[in-house]
Amino acid sequence: MYYWKGTDMRKALADFLKRSGLKIPDPRLLDELLKGSHLTRAQIETLLIELGAMNLGLKLSVEEKARLRGVSKGAYARTKRQAMNNIRKSLYTIMLLRLLGIFGDEAMASILEASNLLVMGRFDEAVTILRSVTSCDVTR
Repeated sequence: MYYWKGTDMRKALADFLKRSGLKIPDPRLLDELLKGSHLTRAQIETLLIELGAMNLGLKLSVEEKARLRGVSKGAYARTKRQAMNNIRKSLYTIMLLRLLGIFGDEAMASILEASNLLVMGRFDEAVTILRSVTSCDVTR
């Protein structure tokens, strides 16, 4: 079972994600990254369902995906749309910061390095690197 902030995911969702082969990271890592992101728990769960279905080669209907999350079709579709918009806005923000010179080559390399460390499970090192990037405040 996957646990997240003291409560467990719906059993149907946890079982589906397990079958899909997705590796859900340590809850501490997930919560820490979620706090600093533009995504909600519901949006992450929705994206994981989408990814899990792709991993399994399944063409699930919106109704089937919504059932996994325990929500209506409309709520599922809205949550997915919001997640995709938040991802797009985050990417545009990074591109804007790069274009304006607020993030230089070193900052971009550090972001990629931190991302790779997260994938390798080296959470503390990744957070240290990310904090060094975001502590460069050009408004000082």
